[in-house]
Amino acid sequence: MENKSSRLVTFSKRKSGIFKKAMELSILCGVEIVVILFSIGGKAYSFGHPSLKFVTKKFLDQGEGSQMSHGESSNDDDNIVKLNQQLQELKDQIQVEKDKKKELDKALSKYKFINGKLPIDNLSFEELVEIKDSLVALKGNVSVKDNNEMEAASSLLLLSENGLLCEDLGQGE
Repeated sequence: MENKSSRLVTFSKRKSGIFKKAMELSILCGVEIVVILFSIGGKAYSFGHPSLKFVTKKFLDQGEGSQMSHGESSNDDDNIVKLNQQLQELKDQIQVEKDKKKELDKALSKYKFINGKLPIDNLSFEELVEIKDSLVALKGNVSVKDNNEMEAASSLLLLSENGLLCEDLGQGE
């Protein structure tokens, strides 16, 4: 175009149209895109999705040491997303286990332990029933790797309730 003012108006309108199409392309196709335009006066205009800095850095990093072909995509982003998901799942599991430990500590905090063990001989029948109920409730909440330990504890409590455990322990000593 020969008329300078017409050229500037056309550039401004076309620039907006190109940026709009670039945005649509990035959203509809899920691609990362950068458009850089320079005006006649040398002023730079740019559009980038997700950001200009991110895409240009990625482009420059891929350009070093390897040839980039049209349509080539890196699996690094997919791997990073998967690793971040796994990390979050592990953090969630750790938090769940911490919460379960707090529940267990709270349930057992009212009993006196001797050398790290709960002396069931000194507990009343009601206290044993309460402990059994707490263990049953915790068993439902806690994912136990080896259920045999939980079953053994439940069996010991059942024997205690029936008065068999103290008698059997007394005879074995």
